[in-house]
Amino acid sequence: MKGPPPLSIELGPSRLAGAFILAAYLGTATLVALLPCATVYRALAVMAIGAHGLWTLRSWALRATPSAIVRIEVAPDGQVAFCERSGRRCEGRLQPASYVGTWLTTLVVRIGVSRRARSLALLPDMLEAEEMRQLRVLLRLGGRRHV
Repeated sequence: MKGPPPLSIELGPSRLAGAFILAAYLGTATLVALLPCATVYRALAVMAIGAHGLWTLRSWALRATPSAIVRIEVAPDGQVAFCERSGRRCEGRLQPASYVGTWLTTLVVRIGVSRRARSLALLPDMLEAEEMRQLRVLLRLGGRRHV
């Protein structure tokens, strides 16, 4: 007997993620700017933080970089596939470190035989409310059983 098909979800840009990224990187840059060291080093560090912040904003909040995950497929047996903007598809297994909550869902997936796991944080404004509900139900009831 065949099980239900995998849940396929398209991810969109997120204003919440943009606000979190902006607050975190501005706070970090402010703390670095107040360090008691040479001005040149502080300026270089603040510029590096700003550049990394812009890359994170484009990758996670706007989903504009080639390595940004734009679609996920979650099967009831714990198999997960991440599809990147570049067309690359990464398949793996859901890990116990994944978290399912009302405002935040994190997927931790071990891709193939890799030692490193890849994670994805999902916020409510990245996908439709019904898709978020289906994903949470699938992860709580189906995906956890097979981890």
